[in-house]
Amino acid sequence: MKVHLAHRLRPAFAGLVTAAALTALVAPGSALAKTSSQCSGVNITAQGASVESLAQKEVWDPQFNISSDKYACNGAQGTKGKPTVTYTNTGSGAGLESWGEFGTVTPNYGPTNAFIGTAETPDATILAEIASHETTPTPEEVETIPVVQLAIAVIVNLPSGCTATSTTAAGRLVLNNSTLEGIFKGSITKWSQIKDGGDALSGSGCNPETAIVPVVRQDQAGTTHILKRYLGLIDSSALATEKGSETWDQLSESSLNVTWPTALPVVRPVKKGDAEEAAKVASTPGSIGYGNLAEIRASGKFSKTGEGGAGTAHFWTPIQNGEKKGKASYQDPATNGDVESAGDANCKKTTYTNGSSPFPPPAVTEPWNEVTTKTAEKTYTLCGFTYALTIKSYSLFPGTTAGEAETVKDLLEYVTDKKGGQTAIAGHDYLALPSGAVSSDAKVGAAGIGF
Repeated sequence: MKVHLAHRLRPAFAGLVTAAALTALVAPGSALAKTSSQCSGVNITAQGASVESLAQKEVWDPQFNISSDKYACNGAQGTKGKPTVTYTNTGSGAGLESWGEFGTVTPNYGPTNAFIGTAETPDATILAEIASHETTPTPEEVETIPVVQLAIAVIVNLPSGCTATSTTAAGRLVLNNSTLEGIFKGSITKWSQIKDGGDALSGSGCNPETAIVPVVRQDQAGTTHILKRYLGLIDSSALATEKGSETWDQLSESSLNVTWPTALPVVRPVKKGDAEEAAKVASTPGSIGYGNLAEIRASGKFSKTGEGGAGTAHFWTPIQNGEKKGKASYQDPATNGDVESAGDANCKKTTYTNGSSPFPPPAVTEPWNEVTTKTAEKTYTLCGFTYALTIKSYSLFPGTTAGEAETVKDLLEYVTDKKGGQTAIAGHDYLALPSGAVSSDAKVGAAGIGF
């Protein structure tokens, strides 16, 4: 990946980028000059990642029509229109497929499928597949715009009759990185093998030799992508799978997203989504799964008083975030722990990386699929972004309209605005984008959408 001069200079000026300066950052003649008037667009629908669903459906989409933020459309801004946005939770894979991944369906780029929410960020191949549907081939037209940070929670349902405790998290278990990777690789198969941080199971009728039941997403999912990318930091070696031999990083991408090591006897929910993943773990004694913190807490199965949390069979686990004086340290995915009320994703000081290339990528028109974290962080390690996949010039794709492009732009300018959607997301188990380059890239990408 080439490093643009602007990217090298970004740390010095990223904090100085303001909304008023965005026009100057978008090249002359670009899509920004081709938009209509604010709030003059049409009603749109979008689909994609379940990890983005609660943010879109419960926060941004409704707030877009009532917020006084200058980028919103509450009937007072711009042309005083109130175009609506409706987001459907179909999963990252289904969203990407609807825009051309795999070439198995006729892509829909119109107002009924105006943008795609995805936490499985498209690699160069997928971006090229989508771009191949342009009526006039134009470089770097598809944008991958980060919209919010999220934490992936590892959830457990202890074997029947068991309760747990550790010296680090009373009433729960903790997982160090090697144990986490071993569970999903299939080398750690029994509950008795989980011994991190003084972990222990007890209770009348409790059998620690019970086999671990690994529950994974039924569909191609952003949560799986983020988890596998993190597991790849722990172990970069190739794993035996039904497809051959792949690394965790390879298994995080595209059609391999649903593939797991052959040593892992996976169980899958019947339906798609993190909510289904949570329900399957909650109904399966002896199981371990994963999901977006916001949806896991909303399920009420892992932190609701009387149903989940410390001292019960259902909880999420703190994950290793480093070592202190030779002993592993652990962090919770939530800022307020495993309580019933929502907080924020515990990712405020998480440092993101982009493999061997500089982070963040030079622009939102570049692939962001290699973005992950580190195994040693000040806060929670298993964090990531979810994104809005959009188009710089919607007119280059069949079935699109100027009104569609305007509403997508208006929504995402609101979502990426620090005083708008980024403030509104607080207290909903997500976390606003980190300030600096990521936030600036997102705002520039939103401002660059046009017809």
